[in-house]
Parts: sequence; structure tokens; C-alpha cells
Amino acid sequence: MKKVSKKLIALLLVGVLTMSMAACGNKEKEAATNDTTNEAATDDAAKTEDDAAEAVTLNVWHQWSNDTNELKKIYDQAVADYIAENPNVTINTQTLDTEAYKTKISAEFAGNASGIDVFYYWGAGMAKKLVNADKLLPLDDYLTDDVKAKILPGSTSAFEYGGKTYSVPMFSWFMTLYANKELFEKAGAALPTTYDELLDACKKLSALDGVTPIAAGAKDGWNAAFIYQALALREVGGSNINAMLSGEKPFEDQGYTDAANKVVELYNAGAFGKNPLETGNDDANSSFISGNAAMRIMGSWFANQVYTDATATINPENVVALKIPMIPGKGNETDYAGGFIESFWVNKNTKYADEAAKFAIYINEKMGKAAYETGTGFCGWDVELDESKLNPLFVQIKGLLGESVEGVLAWDTSLESNPATIHNEQVQTLFAPNADVDAFIEEHKGAINQ
Repeated sequence: MKKVSKKLIALLLVGVLTMSMAACGNKEKEAATNDTTNEAATDDAAKTEDDAAEAVTLNVWHQWSNDTNELKKIYDQAVADYIAENPNVTINTQTLDTEAYKTKISAEFAGNASGIDVFYYWGAGMAKKLVNADKLLPLDDYLTDDVKAKILPGSTSAFEYGGKTYSVPMFSWFMTLYANKELFEKAGAALPTTYDELLDACKKLSALDGVTPIAAGAKDGWNAAFIYQALALREVGGSNINAMLSGEKPFEDQGYTDAANKVVELYNAGAFGKNPLETGNDDANSSFISGNAAMRIMGSWFANQVYTDATATINPENVVALKIPMIPGKGNETDYAGGFIESFWVNKNTKYADEAAKFAIYINEKMGKAAYETGTGFCGWDVELDESKLNPLFVQIKGLLGESVEGVLAWDTSLESNPATIHNEQVQTLFAPNADVDAFIEEHKGAINQ
């Protein structure tokens, strides 16, 4: 046997060690690769679970049920934009007509309203009952400095209770007397600036074949109430009515009786047609935009419908926006009916408080901005606004608002639930034969002066 040199043995040993080290290195590398793969798989699984956990469905309710309503179109677009920005959120929207909506919301919140996360409602007296019942989520913790900086000063008063802010504004409204100049010309009547001129115009307009002087929509109590409240505003004055609505003064001014008598006088003069209690809000709007009614007492939001409703046959250029006619020697011409009252609120029992609050703030700002830019309402946010598409009628109303000082919210939104209901029901009794004004006043005293 040949003798192996020491040098060869050394080379063989180095080769074995090198191969062993390479094998170990490959095993460590494989193990590291496997660990990395396992960690990535674990991370992916966790991420998938997180994504599933973050998927949120918000049930949102509002009262713009008519597809011709511009506010509904604005809302739908805002929701689409929100979902595009927040793909983990699904918005499930439910709608009802105004009166049915109020009834349904009350019934839902008699319980925990489990099917509602965010909902449209009115502040002041209407929301107060929900706040007192601990049904609403305060938004103070969600109002960042950036959000606060954009909210117009004074626009949240109807949403504040006990030092807490329960919602933020969308847009304000302004009660307007819409008049069809063409029909006034046919009747030989003057556009009214005083109650006497209004009464005279109604008598002349009622002589036109197929024309109703004022489309009342009195089947819906709030429509009937608008007409009474307009006259009471001029009889009693804005500051006195606000004091009554806030409980600082009783319902006892003679002006409330005089306003009721004027509604009856208008009814007897044929101002509201033969059966005003048989037609509601949508019917009255349709009557005006089809040229079958000469006047409509409605909020500033109606200006947009005059221009955009596909069923409208009236020439918008024939429509003028007027202040509520004055009663000489009474009231104040700078008083107006309107203000910030409508908003989206959050159910305290929502499962998704953070997401619901975020959406409520978002939709209020977007609705406020879009409402102004489409000539529907006056934005409650200090944001850049495009005025290029404002219709001439809305511009007229903007001018009227600019001349106004003290606003009075709709009574059924300022009063608490029971007196508000009685008010709307009692006002409807004035739109029928043999109205009992004394009974009307006594019912109001009993409901409000408590």
C-alpha cells in the first residue's frame, strides 16, 4: 500500500469540510426561506382577517324619497363618492316621504333603532326628545380642529344640547312666496307685498279657469303650518315667536288669533281651492310647476325644482321669489322663517360609532356644499363654493336672505314632540269649512303653555 502524503490528506480534509459547510449553509438558507414564506403567509392571513373585520355596513335613513328631488340626487352622488374613498364601507339607504318618515323614526327610537346607524332629522325641539332619551351619539370627540374651522359660526345652535354637539349643519332654508307672474298678469293682480294685496290677488286669481291661487298641500300638516306660520310671523314678530317656541313666553299674543283668522279668510276667498286637505306636498309642488297654481309658500329648496323637475311645464323665467307679505303696523320686515335645522345624526346604539360619526360629518358637509351649488339651500360650511350654476330664482332668494336678520325655525322642529304634533294637526282644521279659531287657540295654549 502506497503511503499517502500529508499534503494530500490535508487537501481531502479541506474538501470534506467545505462540502459540509455548504450543505449546512443550504439547509440554513432553506430554513430561512421557509420561515420568511411562513411569516408572509401569516401576515397575509392576518391582513385578510383585518380587512374582513373592517368591512362595515351603515344603515342610513333620510326623507328624500322622490326621485325628482334634487337633494336625493345630491345625496346619492355624495354616497357614491364616499364609497369610492372608503371601499370597506357599504351604505344601505332607506327612504320614506316626510310625514311617514317622522312616524317611522319615532317608532324605531321608541326601541333602540337597531336598524339605523345614521339618519336625517331636525334639530332644536325635535331632536331634543332623542337627546333626553340618550338615543344620540355626541360628535364632539370627532370634531377635529380642521372640521371646526370649516363650520360657519352660529350654524350649530340647533344641534347643541347640554354643552355637547350632536350634529353639524348641512344647509339653511328660507321661507319664500313663489309667484307665477304670468298668471298674475292674466288675472290683473299685483304681486303682493302686504296681506291685503295677497287677499285681493287670491280673489282675482280664483276667477281664472283651472287656477288655484295658492297651492297649499294641506294634507301634509307641515305644509298647512307653513302658511299659518308665515302669517303669524308678520302678526307677532320673530323675536316674540322665538321666545314662545323656547318657552320664555306663553302662547297668548293676539297676533296668533289674528293669523288664524287670516288663514280662514283666505280659505273662504278660495285661495286654496275647493279641497286643500285632499292634496299633499308633492301634489302642491306639481300644481305650481305645471302652471295650475299661482303661488306656493315653501322653503328655498323648491327653487331648484322649478328649474330641474322633468315634469315641469312652467317657464322658470315667469317665477319670482317674494318675501312673506307684511301686515302694516305689525311685525318686522327683516324677520324671516328659516335657518339651520336639518342634519344627519348618529344613533348611539350603532355598532360602528367611529365609522358612523365620520360618515355623518362627511355627508353633512357634502350636502351643504352641493345644496348651495345647485341652488337648493345655503351652505353651513366655510368651503370653496361654485356659484356659476346658481339659478336666477335662487339668486333672488339669496338676496332676500341677505336683507333678513332674525330667523324663526319651523314650529314643528322647534317645539317638542307633543305640542309640535298638535300644532300641525290643529292648523289643518283652518283649511276646512266652519273652522273654529277659538278651539284652535285653546288647543295650542293647552299644548304649549305648560
